Amino acid sequence: MLQIQYFLSSPYTETTRPAAPQVPLVQPRRRRLRLYLIGTDADTRSAIASLHHLGYAEQFEWSHVIEIPENGLFVQPDPGDVLRYLQRYPAPRPPA
Repeated sequence: MLQIQYFLSSPYTETTRPAAPQVPLVQPRRRRLRLYLIGTDADTRSAIASLHHLGYAEQFEWSHVIEIPENGLFVQPDPGDVLRYLQRYPAPRPPA
């Protein structure tokens, strides 16, 4: 006959099981992070490929090329510069 003895109690008994986290009724508004790349089409494609290689963002998440008007936006572009952007919602930070 096989007999098994346990010398340590399970950390997950009913009396020691941690309480389930409380989900607040109102979720806090998530912050938005916007990244902009301004440069030549080739340079922006290269930067997007580098960020993809690093695992930061998929290439399809970036916008298509947006031509910058000659009078600029908030930056004065060099001739031939384009704008690409990525919008993300960062994961919430755990409470300290």
